Amino acid sequence: MSHRSRFRRAVPRRIFAAAGALGLGVGLLAGIGALTATPASAIPIPPSTSSCTYNGSPVGFPASNTTGTPVTVNCTGLPANTLLIVAQTSPLAGVISPSSSATREADLSTGMAVTTSSTGTLTATITVTATGGTPGFSALDKRAVCPPTKAQVNAGLTNCVVTVADLATVTGLNFGNIIYGTQPTPHRPTLKLKPSKIGDKAKMVTASDATGACPTPVRATSRCWWGAALTGAPNAAAGVPGFTVTIDGTPTTNTLAASPAVYCAKGATATACAGLPVGTLIAPHLSGTLLVPSSIGEGTQTVAALEPNTTPDPGNGPSNTVAATATIVR
Repeated sequence: MSHRSRFRRAVPRRIFAAAGALGLGVGLLAGIGALTATPASAIPIPPSTSSCTYNGSPVGFPASNTTGTPVTVNCTGLPANTLLIVAQTSPLAGVISPSSSATREADLSTGMAVTTSSTGTLTATITVTATGGTPGFSALDKRAVCPPTKAQVNAGLTNCVVTVADLATVTGLNFGNIIYGTQPTPHRPTLKLKPSKIGDKAKMVTASDATGACPTPVRATSRCWWGAALTGAPNAAAGVPGFTVTIDGTPTTNTLAASPAVYCAKGATATACAGLPVGTLIAPHLSGTLLVPSSIGEGTQTVAALEPNTTPDPGNGPSNTVAATATIVR
């Protein structure tokens, strides 16, 4: 029988650095089509092949806004006879730099230490905090909240998670999404083309966010490319495909890319954090080029850029595609 004990502050807090491995979880959806994603049977963090359910769901569960929500985690395929941790974590942990600071993004009071069985199974129940009142989410980093803020959601950090992690190796193994009924949804991103007026020949144009749409730090009013915030897109290693671009409904060649989000902690090593204050959240930004073929007719044409969300992050709906449009005049 599995040994269980409530997680206490005396347990080394470095275990929660495993939350930083969440960004690797998108690899399980590798190979899914460019514009759609199929529900995962579980959300293991590679190379783990574990299978877990969270209150019976393999991908996530609804949480109460007013009271604590008991969550029973049942797993198979974990290392045998191994001490693991199950805990609630802010999505900031998935993009924090340095990753060793991810401990600051977890609610240390809700975690549970559990030893797996001889066959690699685990059962544990923790209480996920309510959005307000008692119990409420509490992390060492006061910017870590559940559900995430509107600014964090606009950066693609759309929901908190329950993580199953290895205590000794500081490795994330599996996670489930926490879905609050009142959590914010991201704003639609923008698409700016330069030049927007072209001649008769085929031409490459550059693409970016609209000026001022996605400032640093990200804000509650920001409009950023949030579809694959943990990894950026495309990201072949994580199984995230590239953008699809259409002009008047016809696909065309592109090199578009969205950068991953970055949260700058003390001692940040990410290049994007250079010169920025501790606590700065950098949202994903769009860059790249697209081809306007000579076959495109005269007049004003609609250009649509679509970033597929093939990650386990549920985003703001079931379409799993983040899109923005612009116009171009031949």
